[in-house]
Amino acid sequence: MCRTVLHTIFLYLHILSAIGSIGPLFALIPMLKKMEVTEEADLSGFVQAFQYAINVIKHFGHVLVVSGIFLIILSGWTWTTSWIVLTIIGMMSSVFYLARAFKPTLKTFGTTDFNKANFIANLRKSTWLYIVILLIVLWLMVAKPNLW
Repeated sequence: MCRTVLHTIFLYLHILSAIGSIGPLFALIPMLKKMEVTEEADLSGFVQAFQYAINVIKHFGHVLVVSGIFLIILSGWTWTTSWIVLTIIGMMSSVFYLARAFKPTLKTFGTTDFNKANFIANLRKSTWLYIVILLIVLWLMVAKPNLW
């Protein structure tokens, strides 16, 4: 397969995985609003949906990273280009943040440590912070700023 075709395939995979890694987060925002008015006993479906969305985001993130690596190799960009370095830092931050932001909060559901108001507030804060991190990374990938 020629280099141009491979580049196009990986570019589409990269774009689709970027959509898949940020899109579900926006679906979680109205879900959090519904969780506020739902009785505590009826929250389990929402919590399962939230966990499922986080898993989808995580798997799309894997595709995003792999396709990004191939795009860098195929495109001729160097690993020391400013927007690539900052994108890698942002992606590593998002992976670290995803693992540490949602899991501890979600684990409290159904335990004696569970407090509905705190639970929803923590999920909301984590969702918005993760969206901000991913939007910064998305901006770096699209704008490709030359910062050094």
